[in-house]
Amino acid sequence: MGHREAVRGWVVGGLEGLRRLKATSGQAGRKALRARLVGSHEGMGWQEGAEGRGRWQWVAGPFVSCHDVGCVQATGHGALCDLRDRNAAGSLVSPLFLEDEAGQVGKEWSCKESLQSHPIPAARVFGASWKRFPSLWWEPLRPDLSSMAGRDPSMPKLAWMEEEEAKVNAPPAQQPYELTEVQVLQAGWDQTEQEQQQHQEQEAIAVELDKRVLHSVIPPHHAPGILRSIYQWLVSNTEQSAQHRLDRSLLELAEEHPHDVVVTLLRCSPACDRAAVTMWRVMVVSSRTKKKVMAELCRVLKDWPFHRMSTSDGDNTDVFALAATRVLWELLRLANYPTEEEMSFPLPLMVLLFQIFASAQQTPEEVETFFRECQQEEGIATSPSRFTVLTLKALLCRVGYDMLVLELGKRNIWEMLLHTESHHWAVGLLARAMKHVSRRARRQILLYLETWLNNNEPRWKVPAMAFLVEMLACKDLKMQCLRVLQLFPRYLRSECTVMRQLVLKGLKTLSRRPYVVKKMEFLLPEIMGILPELEGDVAGNALFVLKNMLKEMTISKANSTALQLAERLPAFFDSESSSTQLQSIHFFRAVMSRLFAAREKEQLKTHVCQSMIPLFFHLHDENQQVAEAAEETLLDAAKFLQRSQLVDLLERKQTRRLGKYLLEDNSLDEHLRQSLPYLQSPQEPLRLEAVRFIGLVARRVRDWREEELLIIYEAIQGMMDDVSSSVSSLATETLFIIRASVRLPRSVPGLRGLSYRLWKAWKMKRSALSFLCCCCCAQG
Repeated sequence: MGHREAVRGWVVGGLEGLRRLKATSGQAGRKALRARLVGSHEGMGWQEGAEGRGRWQWVAGPFVSCHDVGCVQATGHGALCDLRDRNAAGSLVSPLFLEDEAGQVGKEWSCKESLQSHPIPAARVFGASWKRFPSLWWEPLRPDLSSMAGRDPSMPKLAWMEEEEAKVNAPPAQQPYELTEVQVLQAGWDQTEQEQQQHQEQEAIAVELDKRVLHSVIPPHHAPGILRSIYQWLVSNTEQSAQHRLDRSLLELAEEHPHDVVVTLLRCSPACDRAAVTMWRVMVVSSRTKKKVMAELCRVLKDWPFHRMSTSDGDNTDVFALAATRVLWELLRLANYPTEEEMSFPLPLMVLLFQIFASAQQTPEEVETFFRECQQEEGIATSPSRFTVLTLKALLCRVGYDMLVLELGKRNIWEMLLHTESHHWAVGLLARAMKHVSRRARRQILLYLETWLNNNEPRWKVPAMAFLVEMLACKDLKMQCLRVLQLFPRYLRSECTVMRQLVLKGLKTLSRRPYVVKKMEFLLPEIMGILPELEGDVAGNALFVLKNMLKEMTISKANSTALQLAERLPAFFDSESSSTQLQSIHFFRAVMSRLFAAREKEQLKTHVCQSMIPLFFHLHDENQQVAEAAEETLLDAAKFLQRSQLVDLLERKQTRRLGKYLLEDNSLDEHLRQSLPYLQSPQEPLRLEAVRFIGLVARRVRDWREEELLIIYEAIQGMMDDVSSSVSSLATETLFIIRASVRLPRSVPGLRGLSYRLWKAWKMKRSALSFLCCCCCAQG
C-alpha cells in the first residue's frame, strides 16, 4: 500500500503528495517521479504483483487495462486516484469509483459506460499541481503506443518506454520533461507553500472586502479607502484567476459612490496600469455602472487642466483631466466596449472636443510632464491635444462611424480642430457631417449643448454654439428646437461678433418652420436692437428672420414693426453682400405694399423719400439682379409718393433723366449728403453717376454756403485722379460747370491750384476750348 498511497498523493498534485512519495520509498519514489504523465489521456499506474512486488503499468486514456481498479474522489486539491486489485482476470474495467465529501463510495461504472458518458479530463484528475510545475504538465512528444504489443515481455515497461522515446526526436533542451532528483524541486515546493500561504491571506482580505461592501451600508467617507484597498489587492495579485475576484464589490461600490470611485481610481493610477484597466473595464461594461462612471469620467475630462473636486473623505488632490483621456483611450481598445446603442457616446464626444480646444490654448508644465511619462510607456501622439484628437477618432470608429472619420480627414478637419482660430469652424463642419447619426444620439447632443450653454463657463461657448446651430437643421427635433430658442436672447446681446453671427444663422434655419417662427416673437426686440450693427451676410440672416416673423404677426404688431424696418432697411442697400442687398430691397418693397392706416402712411412717406436716392444709384449697379430689384422698388416708391413724372420715366426706361426730377422735392442738402458716399464706391458706374448727380445738385442752387461749397469742391477734386478715365474726365468737366455757374468765395483754399489744374485739363481736352474761354471772360 505504501507505493499506492504515494502514487495516490502524487497524482493529486499537491505538495503533500510529493512529500509522501519521497518519504515512502526513496529509489521507488524517484522512479515514480520519473514516470511522466503525458497529455490529457495517458499516464502511469502502479501494478502490484505477487509477494509485494509490483511494476508500473501504462494508463491509456482515462481507463486502465491491467489488474488494478481505481476509484476517484473529488477534493479541493484535485482527483484522488487509489489503485486497488479488483479484477484478477485482467479484463478491461473502469478505474472509477466516486466518493462524496463524507467518504462514501459511489457507484462503480463499467468501462464502456464510462467511456461513452463520463470521460474524465486530465485537468480534473490531476488537479492544480500541473499548473504549479510546468515540467510535469508540459506535454512532450508521445511514444508510439501502437507498438507496445511488440516489446520483449521480459523488458520492464518503463525501460521499454525510455528506449522507444530515444528513437524519436527529443524536445528542445530548454523544455525538459524529466526530473531525476527530488532535491531539485525542494525549493519549488517551499516557494509553492509560500504562494499558497499568500493566496490564503489575499483570499481572507478579499472575503473581508466583500463582507464590508456587499453585506453592509458603506458610509460615503469610507468609499475612497475601500476603493484603494481593492486596487492594491489587484496590484498584488497577478494571477488571471484573481482579476475578477472582487468584481461584485467594485460594482456595488461604483453604483453607490460613482464620483468617489472614479476620482480615487484616477489618483491611484493616473497612467492607468494593469490593475486600473481591469477595474475600469469591469465598471464600463456592466449595465449597472457604465452610465454613472462615464458621466463622472466626462466631468473630469471637462475640467481642463485639473479636476479639483474633493472626494467624500476630504481628499482634494488635483486630478489630471488628461488622465481621464488616458482611461478613455484604454477603454476604447476593449473588444467588448459598449456600442452607440449601449452607451451615451455624445457626452464623451462633447468633452473631448472641449479638451482639444482647451489643450490647444494652454497646457501647464505639470500636464506636459505627465504626458511625457505616458509617451515613454505607450509611444502615443506627440502632444496632449493631438492625443485627444486620436481618442476622439477612436471613439467615433468604435461606435460605427469609420467612414465619417475618413471623410473628415480628407477635408482636413482634424487638423483645423487643433488651432484656436479655426476650431469653431471645424466643429461646425464636424456637426454638419454628423447630422445623419441616430436620432437618439442627436437628441443627447442637443441636450448636452443646451446644458453647456446655460452654465456660466465662458470657455468653448462659440464652438458649442457652432455645433448646436448645425444640429438645428435636423427637422425631427421639434421639441428640442423650441427649447433651444430660450438660449438665444442672451447670446444675441453678446459682444462677440462670431457668436451673434452663429445665433442668427440658427434663427434663420428655424424661421423656415412655421411652428417655430410663431414662437420667436419674443426675440424681436433683441434682433431690432442689433440690426444697425450688423453687416454683410449676418445682416442678411437677420433680415430673413424678420421677414418670416412679420408674416406670422398680427396686423397691428406687423405694421408697427414694418415702420421701424422702413427706417433701417435703406442702410443695407449698399451692403458688401449682394444677397443682403437683394433681401433689403425686396423687403423694403414688401413693407411699402402693406395696408397702413392714414397716420402710419404719413410716417412711411418720410422713409420712402429717404430711400429714393440710394435706389436711384443702384439702377446702375453692375449686379443685374440688384439693378432690376432697385428699378422695381423705385417704381413702387414713386407710385406710393404719387410722383407721376418719375413713374412715367421709369416705365419708359428713361433713367438718364431721373436725376433732374429727383431734385424737385427741395431736399438738396439731404440729396448731397446721400450721394457723396457713392463717390467711393468700388463700382465705376456708381462713381460716374455720383459725379454727374453732384454736378446737378451744385448747379441747382446759386447761393451755396461756404462750407457746402468746400465739401463739393474737395469731393469732385478728389475724383479727378480716379483710376477710371471716364470718371476723372467727368469730374474735370463738372468742376468747370460748377466754377462757371457758382461764384466761389476767395477764401476757398486751393483756388489758384484749381485754376491751374483746370487750365492744364483744358490743354488736354480740345473739346472744352470754347467753354474755357467763356469762363476766362467771365472772370475778367
